[in-house]
Amino acid sequence: MDDTDVLTARELEILSLTGSGHSAQEIADLLSVSRCAVENHRRRIYRKLGVVGQGQAVLRGLGLIGPPGQASRAELVRGRELVVVHARCLLAVEMVTRALLGAGQALAAVRDALPYDEEEQGWLGARFTAVLVDPVPADWALPAGLGARAVAVPTMPPEPAMVTDAVARGAYAVLWLRDVPELLCAVLELVARKYVVVGAGMWRWLSPVPRLTGREREVLASIARGHTIRQTARLLGIASKTVESTRARLFRKLGARNRSEALTNAYRAGLVAAVPEVTGPGSPDPPGRT
Repeated sequence: MDDTDVLTARELEILSLTGSGHSAQEIADLLSVSRCAVENHRRRIYRKLGVVGQGQAVLRGLGLIGPPGQASRAELVRGRELVVVHARCLLAVEMVTRALLGAGQALAAVRDALPYDEEEQGWLGARFTAVLVDPVPADWALPAGLGARAVAVPTMPPEPAMVTDAVARGAYAVLWLRDVPELLCAVLELVARKYVVVGAGMWRWLSPVPRLTGREREVLASIARGHTIRQTARLLGIASKTVESTRARLFRKLGARNRSEALTNAYRAGLVAAVPEVTGPGSPDPPGRT
């Protein structure tokens, strides 16, 4: 490749954004240029790289395929670390993409699917890390299908149930989107070494979820609704003494001293959907309350 074939800084930027799943119009908006200018740059990129389409251009630009006569794609990708980013929020896409490109990290894809044709996927011999922004259950099929390590990136402050669910689904790290510019690449480096990375404030949420009996779950649900011991007994058709002993076991399992702590810890463990407001005294039941 002579000097006339070297990609300019703007061409490299457009190629990287193309590989990140951005459309021509999105690239134009991000770079404050016209869509026509983006298309012209793309045509020059294709000519310089000796390719005929977007998929081949991105793969060659990332060093995953080479000109005829060079090493096979399988040889080129062997040992490469690539990042697949799955995000529905354009702002999140932009933050993650810029953090990765700024560190020289190769992007395999962004958004809902890999932007390459089926015949281009011989490059899947590389080692992958999947960055999932606000993942829903179906999104975890992506790292599973690629055999990739996963990093969950919530756009809002992580809730306890989200953290425990992500780790249970195999995430190696949970990183709030706000911290992506500063910390994402460091986290990815640790994940590549098979470390599990969560914030110090999240670690306490990852203690093993206590196994509750059916009766203990019923009593917990009644507590969450603000019922007294007597109301719980009447609702479940059991003696008040049975409710008291069941609550005592429940509190021990949850590491709680009172109803408020029990509800908070149950929420963090994903055993209740939300922390209800406990009316009246939120600490231990007052003397004589039944």
